[in-house]
Amino acid sequence: MKSKELINKYIVLFLLVLPGIVFVTCKDEPEMWAKDQEMLQIMEYIEADSANKFSDFLEITKKVDMDGILSTRGPFTLFLADNDAFQTYYESKGKSSYNDFSDDELMQIIRNHVVAAEISTNNFGNGCLSEKNALGDYLVSEFSGIDIIINKKSTIINRDIEVANGIIHQVDKVIDPVTDGTYTTIKALDEFSIFSKALELAGLKDTLDTNEIPYGVTTARVRYTILAVPDSIFNQNGIFSAEDLVARYDDGNGNIDETDNGFYEYMVYHCLEKTYYMTDIMPGIYWVISRNNYVNFDVGNYFEINPDEEDSIVTTFIDRYSNIPTKNGVIHAIDQLLPVQPPVEREFIFDTTTFPELEETDFYGVDGSVRNFYDGENGFAKIKWKGDYMQYWCKYQGTGFVNEDCLTMPEGYWTLEITMPRVTRGNYEVYGYFKKGGNRANVIFYFDGVKVDNVIVLNDAFETAEIYICDVNWTTTQEHVVKVKTVYPGIIMWDRLTFKPKE
Repeated sequence: MKSKELINKYIVLFLLVLPGIVFVTCKDEPEMWAKDQEMLQIMEYIEADSANKFSDFLEITKKVDMDGILSTRGPFTLFLADNDAFQTYYESKGKSSYNDFSDDELMQIIRNHVVAAEISTNNFGNGCLSEKNALGDYLVSEFSGIDIIINKKSTIINRDIEVANGIIHQVDKVIDPVTDGTYTTIKALDEFSIFSKALELAGLKDTLDTNEIPYGVTTARVRYTILAVPDSIFNQNGIFSAEDLVARYDDGNGNIDETDNGFYEYMVYHCLEKTYYMTDIMPGIYWVISRNNYVNFDVGNYFEINPDEEDSIVTTFIDRYSNIPTKNGVIHAIDQLLPVQPPVEREFIFDTTTFPELEETDFYGVDGSVRNFYDGENGFAKIKWKGDYMQYWCKYQGTGFVNEDCLTMPEGYWTLEITMPRVTRGNYEVYGYFKKGGNRANVIFYFDGVKVDNVIVLNDAFETAEIYICDVNWTTTQEHVVKVKTVYPGIIMWDRLTFKPKE
């Protein structure tokens, strides 16, 4: 049953992201929900409204050919706004009706309100919803007393309306699609005037407004988490302008927009890789975008950043100004300056599937996903191989794999080479985590071209196991190339490498 539900879900996602011509096809021949009770599906519910208060949403949906999609099996979660909410939205955009918008603009608006999964308010948290909407963005939920707020502005006024193909939550305001990058979003917020100007002085403005970057033969979606300091916190610490902030942290090493400068280091320390809403943050380390350093989170009753038992001052989030969505990330306000902590050797886990070409696919992390890739030289920027193919494998089988997935090479002789992200310099013991078995290969590892003496035996009793590989002593913080090569032919199912500091 679970696999059938997943298939239905990804059929829906496939339909949602196809071009407009496919929507027309779906409109003509929708797969209608087979009702076993008298329950309306989404479009029937909207059309049956006796007061006609959802007519704008209905007409827009028909105009952009989304009514057929919302009449299919689903399941969907729909955030539904009435005519009054739409009229307020038109006026905020300087328009009088939906006819003043282009079809593409209207499509963006409708898709922003649709999630291809059924999510009741019992499953809302202080952060993002569990699934992306039809624009590929996460909607954000938070609480104000008993109210649930979506994307900081829209309040749910009628929740958990059950329909045959999903669930509807009525909202009091149209949820405006998020289009601005992280820097532009911060700059528009009066509370962060010093911080936004400092990002500009540090040369981070364009970086934080970039959605995609060249990555190998393709592009990669980039996402950020910004720990932004409000003006009020700066003021409490005697900082009343960006120039004051420069004076506090500029150590004279080069220009203030260069990586070795103390001011640049301070600003980039507040800019983390990837997007982490409050619902995503777990205890552990989170790398800054330069990969030269990281911050450490401890999560209990609230979030502590770089906790220190000897320090009475705790840095945490200011809820009111956190979980602010941007097109390429999220902004959290923090209640202290967050000075830079020097990186120290600590355990680092490298998951072999954490590459943008995989992470941005619709099958990444989905139970039962198996995908073969055949171009070992050009298909990925930082994964190279020689062999019949490389496989992405994901199954929820209690293997202990990170994200329940791994990279697999088929039976035979092959080599697999991966360029890892930057690792803090230090002396480490290196362990690999594999799924062993009777048809597995025995392999040798190379780190930065240096062969490891011992053979890693995977052709053994069926089990998942962490296996010691070697020691490394790295004197610089940098990327490293790891190559695996067969000495006895067979399969490898490789989940991760773990680097444990040596005492």
